[in-house]
Order: sequence, then structure tokens, then C-alpha cells
Amino acid sequence: MIISDNEAILRIKCEDVLINEIGSLIDTLCLELNYANKLGKSGVGLAASQIGIAKNIAIIRYSNIELNLINCKIKKGFDSDIYRQEGCLSFPGRIEDTYRFQEIYIVNNLIYPNNFIVTGFLSVICQHEIDHLNGVLFFDRKVEKK
Repeated sequence: MIISDNEAILRIKCEDVLINEIGSLIDTLCLELNYANKLGKSGVGLAASQIGIAKNIAIIRYSNIELNLINCKIKKGFDSDIYRQEGCLSFPGRIEDTYRFQEIYIVNNLIYPNNFIVTGFLSVICQHEIDHLNGVLFFDRKVEKK
């Protein structure tokens, strides 16, 4: 079950995933994300911390893209901009304008030697999910209204 409106739990920094944990964690995250979408919640990503598992793993299922973020870190971000109307499955109904990079360089070499660059909306999704794994919530990055 996806944890809702509980900042204390969602701010816990996650521990790295071990190789033998990957398959079952991805399966669990996929089941939870699919269930949320069947309920009409329209999620495109889910971090383990959102279901009470303090492990450094998240999934993204957007359009035809299936991306698993395992022990990932954002090495560098480019072109900071305002992303309009970001939401989160853990805070239903809450929408914020946030500061996000339009392009990020992700390092994923703790288990798999795999570094990559993502841009646009996929970059925003990755930042959102990696933030969850570090105990950062999307409204921590909100644009302050003048």
C-alpha cells in the first residue's frame, strides 16, 4: 500500500539495494504502481520508500519506457527550470510548481556499471523518484509564490 501524507516515514533516507533483493523489490513496486493506476491515481513512478521499504530502488513506467533506478545518484543537472503542476502518489490532490533540471546525468554504478542521461519529463520523473530515496519530497522544491 502506498503511504499517504506521512512525512516522517517518507523522509527516511534509503539504504542501498543488494543484488539478491532486486527482482522481488521490482515485482512489488510494479504491483503497487499497477494497483494505484487501476484505482485511477495515474502514477508514472514509485519509490520503495513510498511503500514502507527503506531501500534505494524506484521504478518508472511512463509511455513505453520502463526504467528501474537501483542505487542511483544524480551526478549533475543542467538547465534548471520551473516544472508546472508536479504531483505525487503519496500526497493525493497536492500539486506544486517545482524547480527541476531539464537534463540530468545519473550514475548507477554501485551494482550495475550503467550511467545515463535523461531529459524533459523523464528527467523530472527521475528527479522526483531519486528525491524520495533521499527523503526529499516534491514540495521541498516548490516555487515560492510572490
